[in-house]
Amino acid sequence: MIDRSPHKIRVLVAESFELVRMGLRALFNSHSSVLLVADTNSIENLFKLAIQHNPDVILIDLQLSGDDYAEHISKLLHVCPQSKILALSQHDSEHTYLQTFHSGASGIISKYESSRLLLKAIYAIHAGQSMFDRHLTKLAQQTRPNPNLSAEIQTKDITLQQVKLSNCERRIACLACKGLSAKEISLQLIVTEKTVRNKLSAVYKKIGVKKQIELCLKAPLYDYFK
Repeated sequence: MIDRSPHKIRVLVAESFELVRMGLRALFNSHSSVLLVADTNSIENLFKLAIQHNPDVILIDLQLSGDDYAEHISKLLHVCPQSKILALSQHDSEHTYLQTFHSGASGIISKYESSRLLLKAIYAIHAGQSMFDRHLTKLAQQTRPNPNLSAEIQTKDITLQQVKLSNCERRIACLACKGLSAKEISLQLIVTEKTVRNKLSAVYKKIGVKKQIELCLKAPLYDYFK
């Protein structure tokens, strides 16, 4: 029987290393607001446990999934749409942040952060917030559509924010918002990687962003540059 105590956040952990899982067990056992429903070091077992327990938060080690972490996160959200996913990463890279964001995760946190920040991240995503970094979370909130505005007003507002991009810039921006790297975009469009980087720099300047993930966060305002 699943414990549905309103005072506890039910967490499922998927972590590669037993020592880390032991530490997380001790951490959660010492906090009455968090209940560890299960833990595993297997992706296959993770899906079974997720369906069985339907947890509030799934804490997943990206290393456990290898290069398929984005696909696994998307599948988890498909089988447990009510769950929020917090990713644990060993690599502080923009590409990892970008892929994790696009997969539907609610946040990502370094394995090397303090237990205090980890708990804060769990509380935050359980409350419906994003937990990437402060700048990205703020930008995500700024670009989220306002439900209090009519569709007509929002459409006009978006139109006013459109910028003039060339067809090439728009195609590159669209692919960048799908999480493709400059090299992957160059191969798909049959242009040089240098051309892609130059065009992306121009797009960033026109949109008013500095990084690819910031471009992705603003993409809904521009219909994903389609």
